[in-house]
Amino acid sequence: MTISATPAEPADDTPAFDWIPPVRPILHSDYDLADWPLEQFSELADSDQVRWIKASLERRENAIRQRNAERAEQGRRRIAASGLGWVEYMTRQMKAVRAAPKTAANDNVPLAAKPRPKWPGILSSADFVRSFSPPDYAIDGIAQTGFLYSVTASTGTGKTAILLLISALTALGQHLGSREVKKGRVLYFAGENPDDVGMRWIGAAHHMGFDPAAIDVHFVPGTFDIASLIAEVDSAVAAIGGVDLVIIDTSAAYFNGTDENSNVDMGKHARNLRTLTTLPGAPCVLVACHPTKSADQSNLLPRGGGAFLAEVDGNLVCQKTEGGAVRLHWQGKHRGPDFAPVMFDLSTVTAPTLKDSRGRDVPTVMASVLSDGEVIQRTTQARRDEDDVLLVVERTPKISQAKIAETLGWKDDAGKVHKRRAQSALESLRKDGMLDLTRSGYVLTRKGNEAVSDVRGDRHFEEVGRASASAITGSRKVWGNRTETAPSILSDD
Repeated sequence: MTISATPAEPADDTPAFDWIPPVRPILHSDYDLADWPLEQFSELADSDQVRWIKASLERRENAIRQRNAERAEQGRRRIAASGLGWVEYMTRQMKAVRAAPKTAANDNVPLAAKPRPKWPGILSSADFVRSFSPPDYAIDGIAQTGFLYSVTASTGTGKTAILLLISALTALGQHLGSREVKKGRVLYFAGENPDDVGMRWIGAAHHMGFDPAAIDVHFVPGTFDIASLIAEVDSAVAAIGGVDLVIIDTSAAYFNGTDENSNVDMGKHARNLRTLTTLPGAPCVLVACHPTKSADQSNLLPRGGGAFLAEVDGNLVCQKTEGGAVRLHWQGKHRGPDFAPVMFDLSTVTAPTLKDSRGRDVPTVMASVLSDGEVIQRTTQARRDEDDVLLVVERTPKISQAKIAETLGWKDDAGKVHKRRAQSALESLRKDGMLDLTRSGYVLTRKGNEAVSDVRGDRHFEEVGRASASAITGSRKVWGNRTETAPSILSDD
C-alpha cells in the first residue's frame, strides 16, 4: 500500500504565522477503505488503551497507598505520644493471625496449598478387576506389607517382648505358631527404653539360638523427628538394601505434638508414621501404642481419639488372660479378614552374657508362642486355681495372699511360696465379684458363696469318677473335671 500526503490550503480565518500544514493521508487508488474490518481497528487500539488504563490505576493506587501510609504514621505518632504504643502492636498481631492461611482440622497442609484431586477416570469392570493387587502378608492373615498397624497394650502386658519375638522370627524366616512369617530384614526403632530392649534381645538370642551379631535385624536407639528426617531415614535404609518390617517402640517416644489426646496432633503423628511404609522395600510398620487412660482390656484403643485409629490400617491388641498368657488379636479396626487370636507366654529368663557390673545375672522378659494344647491346659489350670482359692477363703476367711499360696502348697521354680500364682487367681476372682479385700484379708462375697456350691459339686463328681475308675481299672488317675471318662470304660478290650 502506498500513502502520500499533500499540504492543505489554510482557512480564511487562520493567521498565516500559526498555520501548520496538516498531513492528509491519501490512500492508493487500488485500496478501498471499506475492505478494512472494524474489528481490526479495535484490536490495534486495545493495547494502547489497556496500557493507559493500567498506568492510571497504578498511579491512583500508589497515591492511595502513600496517603494511607502518611495517615498511619500520623496515627502512630499520636499513639506513641499518648503512651499506648502497645495497642498498635497488639492490633498488628491480631491482624497477622487473621491473615494467616487456614489449616484443615485433619491435615497438615494449608487449604490454599492443597492440590486439587485429579479425576480418576471411569474403568470398566474388566479393567477394575485387572488392576487388583493380591495382599502380601508380612504375618500371614494378620499384617500386610506396606500397611501401618498400631499394637496397643497396657503397661506390663509384654508388647515389647512380643515385637522382639516377631522381629527375630521375621529375620529367621520362622513361623509364628502356625502362621507363616515373611522372611526379611527388620528395622527396630528403640525410642522408649533402648537399654531394656537390648537386654531383652540378648535374652531372646540365647534362648532362641540365634547369633545377635549375625541376624539381619537393625536398631535405631533414641528418638528423633521422623517427619523432618524422613529423607535421611530413606537414604540409610536404601544403604542397607531396604527393609521388610519396621517396629516403632513406642509411638509416644516419637510424638512431637503437644497433646497425645488431641485428634489434630495425633492425626498428624500417624501420617508421619505412615511415611515409613514408603521406605525402600515397602515394609509393614508395627507401632507400639499406649491405650487411652480410661481403657480396660475390652477397649484397648490407641491414644489420640479417633484420628490416630482412622489413619492406621489396623489396631492389634495384647490382652492378659486368666491363665497368665497374653492374647494377640484386634479391636476397633482391622483391614482384612478376621483371624484367630495368637497366644503368647511371658517368662523371666537369664543369659550367660547378660550380667550386671558385679557379674550377677540380670533377669529379663521373653515372649514365646503357646500351642493350642498349652492354651487349653493353662486355662484349665487357671480355673482350678480359682476354685481352690475359693474353697480356702471359705474355710479361712480374712486370709492373706501369701497364706493362701502356702496353704495350697504352691511353690515357684526356686522352691519359694508362689505368691504370684495366688495373686493371679485372686485378681481374677475379685474382677468377677467373688472376693472382697478387707484390712484383715480376703473374704467371699455373696456371688462367691454361690460359686463355692458349684465348686463343691464339681469336686464331688471328681471323687465319684476317681472311685469308679479305681473300681473298674484299679487306676487312681486324677481327672481335671467331671466330663472326662476313664479310657478303659470306652475300650472294647
